[in-house]
Formats: sequence, C-alpha cells, structure tokens
Amino acid sequence: MKILRLTPVIILMSLAVNIFSQSESDLIIIDEIADDLEQLKSEFSTYPYVYVTDEVSPNALEQISAEMANMQIEDMHIFVLTKPGSMIFNSFALTSDKLIDFPYDLSPWSQHISGKVVIHSDVVFTEEEGILLKQRLETITGLEFIMQN
Repeated sequence: MKILRLTPVIILMSLAVNIFSQSESDLIIIDEIADDLEQLKSEFSTYPYVYVTDEVSPNALEQISAEMANMQIEDMHIFVLTKPGSMIFNSFALTSDKLIDFPYDLSPWSQHISGKVVIHSDVVFTEEEGILLKQRLETITGLEFIMQN
C-alpha cells in the first residue's frame, strides 16, 4: 500500500527534476538593446548560461557563437528587438538577405544546441519576410527556430 502512495510523489519529483534540468541547460542570449534589459538580466540571474551582447564586438552573431563554443545546451533563447523578418541586434539588423553574409557565424550552432532556438518575439517569423528568414535560418543551422512571446 505504501508503494502505491509513493508512486505519485516519485513521478512528480521526477517531472520536477526534468523540468529544472532542461532550464539549467538552456543558453539565454539578451541583446544589449533589448526591451527591458535590466528586468531580463534580473529574471535570468540564477541561470548558469546567460550572455548579454555588447557593442565591443560589432557582430552579435560572432559573440553568440564564441559564447557557446565550449557548451552543450538544450535550447537557446534569444531576447532581441524584432519586426517581421528582422532581428535587430546592437550593431545590425539580421534579415534573410543578410544571412548570406553571416553563414559562418550560424553553421556551428548545431554542434552545440541539441534542441531549438527560441526567438522571443510575436512578429519575427510573420509575413513573407519572416517566413523566409525562418526558412533560411533553419537551412543554414539545421536547427528548429520558433518564436515565442
């Protein structure tokens, strides 16, 4: 009888451990010009893998690739300004047309990310430009890109 009572507790504990371990292995990228920068930094202050881009290096994509160079992560979450078909980093706007200029910055991502890339936006992959950006990002990296608000 005691085994039956403990089973739900064990299942709940196992579920909690899985949820916690997944968030622990995520990389959080916050662009320095993102909305609510200080709030985001505070919200993720307990996460082990948080990186804020800066203007010292002109290419935020190079900064992100360098940050994950020695990591194995589940998902990467990117907080950046967006509009349909564009991610606006501190030094440039990444569009589907500009991806031709930056494939070397993105192709290694699949070696370090086992899950997906989450762009925190409600518009980036909308409209024709956004759909094309998503397709090109997925083709270059071999990863799934999603948007989440």
